[in-house]
Amino acid sequence: MRKPADRYGTIAMTLHWVIVALIAATFVLAWVLPRRSAPGYEGWLSLHKSVGLMVLVLALGRLAWRRVNPVALARGLAPIEVKLSHVTHLLLYAILIIIPVSGYLFSSWDGEGVTLFGLVHLGTPFTTDRGLARPWELAHRLGQYVVYAIVGLHVLAALYHYFVKRDQVLQRMLPPAWGARLRR
Repeated sequence: MRKPADRYGTIAMTLHWVIVALIAATFVLAWVLPRRSAPGYEGWLSLHKSVGLMVLVLALGRLAWRRVNPVALARGLAPIEVKLSHVTHLLLYAILIIIPVSGYLFSSWDGEGVTLFGLVHLGTPFTTDRGLARPWELAHRLGQYVVYAIVGLHVLAALYHYFVKRDQVLQRMLPPAWGARLRR
């Protein structure tokens, strides 16, 4: 379960790829979300919120796991690449926490609350106040564009390392069998 010295371990990889899938799901759910007055709106919105909260829980778990199991730097990185990697990861973790928290606060102040997959009602700890909901709604909506940018940079960096630098940075986050297929 622990990672080999030169790559991410099974738990880190699993959390990474599950979070990727959940982020994709939240975006798809947000894009297909019908208008408030349309039938099915509440169900789609509830699913979007539930998946978003799972992103928060798993991102916090991934961050905690990373603290306990630090990752060795990839070999051959230039100092600027090391700095950019640290900044990008910090921004990724921050936004993966900020977006679900702002969504929860927006929903709570808006009086909607959150029910996790229809099983656990997290309630609305605040009284309804649309004036206080608006800044959290704005943060939540703007956060999606920040995610697009940061994830886009993250993916471009991985592809740069694979296609241009031809190093093993991308393979470090892939299961060994997949990484072996991508070796050059």
